[in-house]
Amino acid sequence: MITTLLGTSAVSAAALVLPHDHYGNEEGCAYLASGTVEGDGLQYLTRRDLATFGSGCSFTEVAADASGNQRAEGICSHEGESYLTDEDHIISRPDDSGRISIYTATGEIWGELEPCL
Repeated sequence: MITTLLGTSAVSAAALVLPHDHYGNEEGCAYLASGTVEGDGLQYLTRRDLATFGSGCSFTEVAADASGNQRAEGICSHEGESYLTDEDHIISRPDDSGRISIYTATGEIWGELEPCL
């Protein structure tokens, strides 16, 4: 089950600056288009959040470096857990094909995503 943070708040979320509204792997783009989960390997990124099948982060702060890479701090939820975590992700600027790479705060690759068209 996809875990996301939903609800209304007086605080507005931070937003990434991206050339496309949505990025994902095959399952992530399918989910964003239809709202139907096609597989548990899904990953997606929007200007305001990122998610997998079992976790999701809503961005609270976004900063960019001079090269166009962005650091997104988020509040994250995890499937089956009642706690929330604070996590950072680094989103690379898109390469020539439009693909972006997302890294965790420790430098591990979180995902490599294509624009959802």
